[in-house]
Amino acid sequence: MFFRKMEEEILRQELLSGFIFKDKASEKILDELTQMAAAICDTPISLISLVGKEKQWFQSKIGLDLDETPIENSFCRHAIEKPGEIFIVENPLEDIRFKTNPLVQSDPNIRFYAGAPLTTSDGITLGTLCVIDKKQRALSKLQIKALQILANQTIDYLEHKREHVNQNDLLKKSISKFNKLSNHSLDALFQLELNEEKNIYFTYINETINDLLPQLEIEDFKNHPFKALDFVFHEDRLMVENTFVDAVRHKKDWDITYRVLKTDGTFAWHQSRAFPDRSSSEKVVWYGSFRDVTDKKNYLELLEKIIFDISHIMRRPIANMLGLIHLLEVSDDGDMLNNREIIKYIKIVSEEIDGEIQGLNENYQKIKTSFKNIY
Repeated sequence: MFFRKMEEEILRQELLSGFIFKDKASEKILDELTQMAAAICDTPISLISLVGKEKQWFQSKIGLDLDETPIENSFCRHAIEKPGEIFIVENPLEDIRFKTNPLVQSDPNIRFYAGAPLTTSDGITLGTLCVIDKKQRALSKLQIKALQILANQTIDYLEHKREHVNQNDLLKKSISKFNKLSNHSLDALFQLELNEEKNIYFTYINETINDLLPQLEIEDFKNHPFKALDFVFHEDRLMVENTFVDAVRHKKDWDITYRVLKTDGTFAWHQSRAFPDRSSSEKVVWYGSFRDVTDKKNYLELLEKIIFDISHIMRRPIANMLGLIHLLEVSDDGDMLNNREIIKYIKIVSEEIDGEIQGLNENYQKIKTSFKNIY
C-alpha cells in the first residue's frame, strides 16, 4: 500500500506540469467555474488548486491575492488523499491539523473549507476545486452536490485542454519535421488555393523556391503568384500564363516545361506541375512543385545526339566497310594489289568508326558528369 501511494505521488507530480495553462481562453473558462462555485456555495473565496511536492498553486482564484502557498500550509493536500469525497473543515480552529496554520491565524483567516478533488480519468488526483469562507458555516447537500459537479467539469476541461495542447505539440513537431524534409528537397513544393473571391495565393511553399528563383521576394510571391512570370523567358511567358489559367479555370492538372532567366543573363529550364484537389466545393486547392530540369534537358539533348550519331553518322562508314568487304569476296585471289588497296580503305573506315565511338564515349562521360551531383 505504501509503495503504491509513492508510485501514485510520483506519477501525479509528473502529470502536474501538463495541466498548467496560461492562455486567456483557459483563464476565462476556469475563472467562470470558480465564480460559479463561489456563487453556489455563497463563499467569498474559491480556488482551483494544483498540489505540488513543495507548494500548491492556483490555476484560478476568486477573492484571494495569493498565487501559491507552501505545501505545509495547504488544506488541499489533505483533500486529495480521499479522491472519492469532498473534504470539509467546518471550523479549522478546532481541528488539530489546521488551528496553527498561518492561513487560519492570519489573512485570509480561514474559518471554513470545502474541497472537491480533481481526479483524472486515470485515477490520479491533481488538486481541488475548493471554496473558503472567513466565518464558520456549513454547506447544504445541494451545495455539496453542485460543488462536485463543478469539480467534474473542471477536471474534464483540464484533461481535454491537455489533450488539445498535446495534439497541437505533435502537430507542430510533425510540421517541423515535414519542413526540414521539404526544405532539403530538389523541388519547390507548394500548395496553391483559389478562394471564393477567385484570388490565387500560395498557402505553403518550401524554401527551395529561393534556389530556383532568388530574384523573387518570397512573401510577395506567396500572395501574387503571377509575379513569377516576370522571370520567365519572354518567348515562353504567354504559354505559361495561358496553360495555368486554363488549368485553374477547368480544374485540371498542369504540367509544363519552360525557360527562366537567371541572374547571370543565361536561362534555365524549369518544370511546373500541379494537380487540383476537387474534394472541396468552397475552394479549389492545388498541390504541386517547381523543379529545375536543365540537367534533364541537357541529358535528353545529348541522348538525342547519340541516337542521331548511331543512326546516321555511323551508318555511312559501316556501309562503306560492308561494300569493301564485298569487293574482297568477289575479287580474284591473284589480284593482290587490288586487295591491298581494299584493305587500306577498310583500315581507314575502321579508324573512322573508332573515332565516332570515342566521340560517343565522350558524350556519355559528359552525361555522367552532369548527373553525378544529383544521384
